[in-house]
Amino acid sequence: MLNGRVLLVRSIMTGLRWLLRLPSPVLRVLAGRPVVVDGRQPVPTARMLMRVSRFAPFDAPHRNGSLPRARAELNLAGALAGAGICPGVRTRDSSWPGPGGPLELRWYEPAGLPAPGPAIVYFHGGGFVLGSLDTHEGTCRLLAEEARVRVLSIGYRLAPEHPFPAAASDAVAAFAYVSSHAAEFGVDPARLAVGGDSSGGNLAAVVAHAAARGQLPRPAFSLLLTPATDALGESASHRQFGTGFRLDRDEWAWYRDQYVRDPAQYTDPRASVLYDDQLAGLPPTYVATCGFDLLRDEGEAYALRLASAGVPLVHRRHEGQLHGFANRVGIDPDARAAMLHAAGVLRAGLALTRS
Repeated sequence: MLNGRVLLVRSIMTGLRWLLRLPSPVLRVLAGRPVVVDGRQPVPTARMLMRVSRFAPFDAPHRNGSLPRARAELNLAGALAGAGICPGVRTRDSSWPGPGGPLELRWYEPAGLPAPGPAIVYFHGGGFVLGSLDTHEGTCRLLAEEARVRVLSIGYRLAPEHPFPAAASDAVAAFAYVSSHAAEFGVDPARLAVGGDSSGGNLAAVVAHAAARGQLPRPAFSLLLTPATDALGESASHRQFGTGFRLDRDEWAWYRDQYVRDPAQYTDPRASVLYDDQLAGLPPTYVATCGFDLLRDEGEAYALRLASAGVPLVHRRHEGQLHGFANRVGIDPDARAAMLHAAGVLRAGLALTRS
């Protein structure tokens, strides 16, 4: 990145960290006139994010013309957002032998956790195009500390260089790899969960469905945060929140088309788990959605399908939140609260599956 771009990203993240911690009355004034949809409005922190995101270069890779630059800027922004989160969590960088060659793996371990113990294989979000282990550093640190689990953050191949089904194949292979090397990671295989946010939530669900088919060991729990479940994108929330709510529909469509190039594959269950008929045998699942997220309805439709099929399910809608709270935990108190809730559910879920 050019020095000027680095300074811009740093300035935006420093400003957000300060702004989002202001008292709510002050934040309401600075955030401007509230947006009201169906009688509801975003929380003040979300409203401020909506204003600032217009100036964030890494939030519009489909418009800025440079995917490598967008990736670099988002990696920097994510690292800055996660700085200082749960400093007592130890990390170790490694790799795993992906289907297309070695891929990154970062291991998070809270102090004092016995081995073998509970763990989660985690897939970062980013529309299958952006994101990295660095963008979700804060997410994984918080999960490790608050859920008292080892977190294995998995790198996977990104589009457009590696289109569908590369990421899905990597996710299934990664979970199988961690499960078969559980002793090396200090993991109790009977308490190994899978999780992710946004596109990573899609990948985590793909893993769970593959396990339900008997293709790999069954996860003990699934943690799906604002998951992408339907590549068709025809829900009401896509229309309601398609512009101005941080993740715009044109940006979403650009991500989708980088990953799934053939529209005939939009309903392939590996791209759209909403259309997967293999529901028997799915693990207990937590689905988090946000009230002002264009992915809200597809996440909730997926949760309803699981509940109707008898899958043990907890669903939580964070009414005033925007998409992507998982990687804002270091700068946004409301996002952190949502992530703390998820960590609590994960901790409880894995506590009930002791070997």
